[in-house]
Amino acid sequence: MSYRQIQVYCYKLKSLADLLSNIDAPVNKRTLVMKITSTKKSTYSGFELFRIKERDIPIEVLELDNKNDKIIAFAWEPKGHRFAVIHGDQPRPDVSFYTMKTTQHGGRVTKLGTLKAKQANALFWSPTGKYIILAGLKNFNGQLEFFNVDELETMATTEHFMATDIEWDPTGRYVATAVTSVHEMENGFTIWSFNGKLLYRNLKDHFFQLAWRPRPPSFLSPEKEEEIAKNLKKYSKKYELEDQDVSLLLSEQDREKRKALKEEWEKWVKQWKSLHEEEKLARQSLRDGEISDEEEEEDEAKEVKEVEFEDVIEVTEEVVQE
Repeated sequence: MSYRQIQVYCYKLKSLADLLSNIDAPVNKRTLVMKITSTKKSTYSGFELFRIKERDIPIEVLELDNKNDKIIAFAWEPKGHRFAVIHGDQPRPDVSFYTMKTTQHGGRVTKLGTLKAKQANALFWSPTGKYIILAGLKNFNGQLEFFNVDELETMATTEHFMATDIEWDPTGRYVATAVTSVHEMENGFTIWSFNGKLLYRNLKDHFFQLAWRPRPPSFLSPEKEEEIAKNLKKYSKKYELEDQDVSLLLSEQDREKRKALKEEWEKWVKQWKSLHEEEKLARQSLRDGEISDEEEEEDEAKEVKEVEFEDVIEVTEEVVQE
C-alpha cells in the first residue's frame, strides 16, 4: 500500500469518526492498525498508530523490544490514552503497557512498563479505565490478576477455575466471571470487586450467559462532568464533612436509643423483682411455710459469715541455760 493509499484510507476513517460523533458515538483521537509481516523465516509484529483527529493524520510506528514476539492480545483503555499488549511465547508471555499521551516525549507513544512471565492470554479493561484484569482463560484454567495501571501494581491474584467469560459492570466497580455451558462442570458465575475481592458466588447448572444492565445516561453535560472531575477533591471534602455530620447524628441517636432500651429493661426487672418479693409470703404459705430451694440459695448468698481462724506464722526454739 502506497503512502497516498494510506492517506485516503485514513481520511475515510476520519469521515467515519465524524459521522459517529454526530450520533453520540465518538471515536477517540487515535485508532490502531496492527501490521504483521511474515516471511519464510520469521514473523515480524509491529503497530502503526494513526491519530485520525489530528491534521494530516500523523502515523507512529511502534516496535516491541523483541520484534519476533507473537502478539497474543491487545486492548485499548476505554476512557484514556493507554493500551495493553500480551506478547511472547506461551505459557508465560509478557504484558506491556503504553501511553499515547506523554509531555516528556512530545506526545509520542511511550512504554509505561512490562510485566514478565504472566499466565494471561486475554485483557479486560474497566469501563472507566485505570484498572485491568489480566486473564488466563481456556488452557490457563481461569487465572485472574487485578492490576492498577496508574500505580503499575497488582491488587490481587486469584482464580475462577475453568472461567470462560469476564464482564465488567458499566460503573467499573464490579466484575463478573462465569463458566458457561461450554463446560459440563463448574457452571455458574462469581462477582468480584474492582480490586479482586470475592463478593458472591453462584453455581448454576446449564448456565449460558451473564449480562449487566446498561448504565442509564448521565443527566450531567460532558462539560459539567469534566468540571467535577477537575474539582473532585473540593467536592469530596464537602461531602465528607456532610457524611461526618450525618454519621455523628446517627451515632448520637443510636446511643440515645440504646440508653432508652437499657432504662426500660432495668425498670422492667425492678418491677418483677418487687412483685416477686411481695408474693414471697404467699408462696411460703402454699408450701407450708417452707421456702423454695432457689430462695434459700439467695438468702444464703446474702448472709455474711464471720470465720475466725489461727495460723502459725513462725516457730522458734531457744535453749535457755540455767
